[in-house]
Amino acid sequence: MASVREVKQQVEDGGEEIAQTARDGADATAGEMHRLRSKLRSNGAQLEDDLRDAGERFTEGAKKFGEAAAEQVREHPMAAFGIAFAAGIVVSRWLRSR
Repeated sequence: MASVREVKQQVEDGGEEIAQTARDGADATAGEMHRLRSKLRSNGAQLEDDLRDAGERFTEGAKKFGEAAAEQVREHPMAAFGIAFAAGIVVSRWLRSR
C-alpha cells in the first residue's frame, strides 16, 4: 500500500505533467496562430494586388469601349440617334408597365 507521501508525490507529478502538456499545447497553438496570421497577411496583400490589377484592366476596357462608341456616333450620328430613341421608348414602356 502506498503511503500518503507517495500518493501526494504522484499527484504532484501528474499535475506537473498536465501543466507541461498544457504549456506545450499553448506554445504549439501560438505558433500555429502566428503562421496563420502571416499567411492571411500574405494572401490579403496578394488579393489587394489582384484587385488593383483587375481595376486597372476594367478601366482600360471602359476607356476603349467609350472611345469606340464615341467614334461610331461621330461616323453614324443618325443611326446613333435612332438607336437612342428606340431604346428610350423601350425603357419607358418597360418602366410604365411596372
